[in-house]
Amino acid sequence: MLLIMYPTTYFYRMLDHQKLIFSLFLCLYFGVQAASYAQSDPSAWHLSGHIRAADSGETLVGASIWSQQLAKGSVTNVYGFYSLRIPKDQIEGADSIDLQISFIGYETVLKRLSLANDQQLDFDLSPAAEVLEEFIVTDEGEQDWARRDQMGVEKVNIKQLKAIPMMLGEADLLKAIQLSAGVQTGNEGSAGFLVRGGAQSQNLILLDEATVYNPGHVFGFFSVFNSAIIKNARLFKGDFPARYGGRLSGILDVHMQEGNMRDHQVRGGIGLVASNLTIEGPLKKDKASYLFSGRRTYADLFVPLVNRALPEDAQRLPASFFYDLNAKFNVILGKKDRLFISAYFGQDQVAGNYGKVIDNVPQNTYDITWGNWTGTLRWNHIFGPRVFSNTSFIVSRFQYDDAYIFRQFTSYESGTSVYDYSFREDIDFFLNEQHHIRLGAQFTHYQIEPVDFQLRSGISNTDTNAVSSSTFLTDRQRYLGNEFAFYLSDDWTINSRLQLDLGLRWSGFYGYDKKFYHQPEPRASLKFKANERLSTQVSYARMAQYLHQVPNSQLSFADPWFLSNQYIAPETADQVSIGWKARFLEHLTKSGIQITNEYYYKWLYDQLDYQNAAEYLFIDENYHERLTTGSGYSYGAEWSIAKTDGKFTGALNYTLSWSWRQFEDLNGGEAFPFTYDRRHVVHITGQYQLPKKWGVNANWTYRTGQALDLPLARFFLFGTQFRDLELVPVYTDLNAFRMPAYHRLDIGFTKKFEHPKREKYSADLSFGVYNAYSRLNAFFIYYEDETVTDENGNASVRFFANQTALFPAIPYVSYNFSF
Repeated sequence: MLLIMYPTTYFYRMLDHQKLIFSLFLCLYFGVQAASYAQSDPSAWHLSGHIRAADSGETLVGASIWSQQLAKGSVTNVYGFYSLRIPKDQIEGADSIDLQISFIGYETVLKRLSLANDQQLDFDLSPAAEVLEEFIVTDEGEQDWARRDQMGVEKVNIKQLKAIPMMLGEADLLKAIQLSAGVQTGNEGSAGFLVRGGAQSQNLILLDEATVYNPGHVFGFFSVFNSAIIKNARLFKGDFPARYGGRLSGILDVHMQEGNMRDHQVRGGIGLVASNLTIEGPLKKDKASYLFSGRRTYADLFVPLVNRALPEDAQRLPASFFYDLNAKFNVILGKKDRLFISAYFGQDQVAGNYGKVIDNVPQNTYDITWGNWTGTLRWNHIFGPRVFSNTSFIVSRFQYDDAYIFRQFTSYESGTSVYDYSFREDIDFFLNEQHHIRLGAQFTHYQIEPVDFQLRSGISNTDTNAVSSSTFLTDRQRYLGNEFAFYLSDDWTINSRLQLDLGLRWSGFYGYDKKFYHQPEPRASLKFKANERLSTQVSYARMAQYLHQVPNSQLSFADPWFLSNQYIAPETADQVSIGWKARFLEHLTKSGIQITNEYYYKWLYDQLDYQNAAEYLFIDENYHERLTTGSGYSYGAEWSIAKTDGKFTGALNYTLSWSWRQFEDLNGGEAFPFTYDRRHVVHITGQYQLPKKWGVNANWTYRTGQALDLPLARFFLFGTQFRDLELVPVYTDLNAFRMPAYHRLDIGFTKKFEHPKREKYSADLSFGVYNAYSRLNAFFIYYEDETVTDENGNASVRFFANQTALFPAIPYVSYNFSF
């Protein structure tokens, strides 16, 4: 109750009452009218329900139900719900209709349905004996392929994550996302990603509708998503549905599995750096289920053994680890109601020492922790055969803390945190065969502490490692804000060839300084199906972002978030895209060869960066004085060629793009390349099924080096009487240099095992090499100096650039099991 009342109090303060009341009544009016209208439609029968997996009771997202007689069908939403309208005038004289229910990897069900009245009917699909293994980007159903699939959206095949060669053998959702066209990565090994010229902080990452503020473990080398329990994941790069907002560039929507409702199951995996274990099963068969999953690294268990073997004066290795805990409960309350409770907890810790070690006692120590936790309570309700609603209460938190102790001198502690509490209501209204209407509202209350800083100095106690403070400095900032949004959209099927999707999202923000912003965010998409093998699409979307992060370090999770206020306006973006897709050579392979080509242009407004020579301390009331506001733009083209069935599957993804930023106070007001502006990015992925359940997998990556700022020259500056010599670098335009090009080949092998007498037991062994030809890709560039003396004894200093590489060829092995 407190979770609801607390943000609601702020909600009523954030707008003038007329706008608030009008908006609420508008949403309620549409919702009530939709629910009441859905109960009476004498011109048609309505079939609705869920499509599920027969072995687990898990609902299937994107499963299709199709009628050849009507030449139309329906697709399940993210909760596995479908609604099919059967006009009486189209089947006049018939007392039944034939239906085809299908989903990739499952056996198709043919059902003859008697027509007498509206029906709520669930369908169970059994896993196919021979699964058509697809690669990263997949189609979920074959009916009307040319028009149905949305451009600018990447759908991840979760089953294939384990087969993709990854660093240290850890299946990683975000690394798979990085193989998509239009998606850039940060530094090598980073779990962060950038979409169509945007920054990492301009991506919204959702886990069961809760925001994940930091998606990476171990400084970004692994993602927080445990692939063992992911049900589905979609990345929106453009053509954003109106129900999404709050960020400018990308929306990654991830849903956890619901838990097996029909049988208890144990799954796990053992790798070189981490292991995971999942248990799930019914609390009451076909009525309630549970799912618990955990993952942890164990490198920290071996670090003390290594450190004890090192010489006394040697630098000690830091002890580091991370863990993830996921839990979910799924309860069917009745034919029309369902309840989901899900939670995630994850944390990293790095602890160590540096400098001198005297009598085996480190003189300087540090302890850094950071992590996310989220919780979601969702209630699904079916108002009628054509109206489905989802109500969610969501909480999310990110916390970063560090502590440094300099013995005999100083202790330093700092941290930053973000809390948000959200409520959202989403309604799906299947009006008729031409209109699928969605409407809803969302409210989020933010509590942000961009800095929590303490500095103590004094004399330390070597026995207790405690510091007796003689001086003390502290600073703690806390800011509150409220964000809201209402949306309405209509997926309008004009005819068999043309579909128009229209949406309007109205978002707003009320900050701690009582500054109010609001922004209309129109969305539109037009799809034209030329024939069964060719379609085109054009789309437009406007996005707004009220929560900001300006990078100051390589560790993005340590950079604080801050809210819009009277000095810092919301960031906004407009994006247009146009593209086409085709399928051919279907006589050679069932799904054919699929080609997608898309072009985009994105305008970015009210972008933020630090001014030249700005001193970064922490977020305070004068923080805006250290920032500068500008604009940006990016444009490019994306090509994808994929083969998604048969013994060999694979894809070729190529991106040609430009990304620019322009600030009046930087680079003389001239536009300069964004840090992650990369002209060419190529990803080639392939998988081949060998006999005796062996498989070989490979992916090759190439990308232009990222832009960076380096000094062009240096000169000596002398103080008075030629003392106080100072070396001053000379810079040219911002980001005028490039890192060397990056390329890498990964190769992996997989062997699947099945028990001859125990059908439920299965296992697979994966091994391979990350960076197979050991390309030493530059991680960062630095300068070294060298003093040179000529034959006359004159000394000069020469500076030369050098690079540091992180990863040579790294072998991996992992074992996964299920029973």
